[in-house]
Amino acid sequence: MKRQLPAAGRTADLHPFPMELPDLPVEELRVRLGRERVYKLSFNENPYGPSPAVARALQEAAATFHLYPDAYGRALCAQMAAFYGLSPEQFLLGNGADEVINLVAMAFLDPGDRVLIPSPTFGAYGAAARLAGAVPVTVPLKDYRIDLDLVAAAVTAGTKMIFLCNPNNPTGTAFPAAALASFLNRLPEGVLVVVDEAYNEYTDDPASYTALSLLDAHPHLLVIRTFSKIYGLAAARVGYLMGSAELIRQVHRVRPPFNVGAPGQVAALAAFGDRVYVDRMREQNSRQRRWLTEKLTALGWRVVPGQANFLLVDTGRDGREAFTRLAEQGIIVRPCHGFQLPTCLRITIGRPEENAALVQALEGENTRGSG
Repeated sequence: MKRQLPAAGRTADLHPFPMELPDLPVEELRVRLGRERVYKLSFNENPYGPSPAVARALQEAAATFHLYPDAYGRALCAQMAAFYGLSPEQFLLGNGADEVINLVAMAFLDPGDRVLIPSPTFGAYGAAARLAGAVPVTVPLKDYRIDLDLVAAAVTAGTKMIFLCNPNNPTGTAFPAAALASFLNRLPEGVLVVVDEAYNEYTDDPASYTALSLLDAHPHLLVIRTFSKIYGLAAARVGYLMGSAELIRQVHRVRPPFNVGAPGQVAALAAFGDRVYVDRMREQNSRQRRWLTEKLTALGWRVVPGQANFLLVDTGRDGREAFTRLAEQGIIVRPCHGFQLPTCLRITIGRPEENAALVQALEGENTRGSG
């Protein structure tokens, strides 16, 4: 019998991505549930898809897809730099925000470094830290919010990096840039702060919540964004990193060439250029977020006030009960046991008809439960 090759010790606590019901593609959900109509409200995707400009751009560029892409995505970086008032050298593209998170960890973390991570939050930060041999140190949320005072108090001599998700996943809560500026001013030199703004464009006022205005004053600050959310390009896998040109150069040292393919670059370029569409997506999401908050509150659930394209709701009992009932009716949400929030559900804000179906299903359950 051949001896099994042992995995690296730093990966002992890592696990493959689970493929549970909320994680399955819609096509597979239809088969699994035996239903043609399935509403998937578990992945925080843009239910309207990308700008129509994306399909046109991809069709025009398809004849060149036999060629390797620009290794740095310079056209896309230049377009974003002009919009944000930065230089193209302050941008780096990744295969989704997930790869960007891993690249940042590889570039700056050494074994044994402490990485502060508010909890619960997006799981990729802890995984990236462990992959680099660093030590994730969680800081509890306060009333579903990241408490920057608690995070600052947790900083020690061994702290090398801090991940902040703003708005936070899975709670949807956000802190303003002014609070972040005060927090940054209290940190010792040598602590790198990484702010993940995947959902920033969904906030009521993106400019007041972004860390971008703080980059010049804080050279140890990095900002991550993605095209997977409001731009509707989750399948294209395009994320990006912003920071000082020096920090970006350090991350480029560990970035593989051609990590973002030509289709993704073309799609992102077209999507980013359609600002009217982005504004429309924000407005539609905000309207539906207010409507859904009102309806879910009326059901007796606590709805955490959020700024993203999803809502965290506390059902007051095991969240898997409501999850199972909804799944039986073809509506998939995310139970939050994996976030250590066992009574909660995270619900993506869908199209009006999807949100109405969700509320109708829950109201029907309440009626049957009280009969």
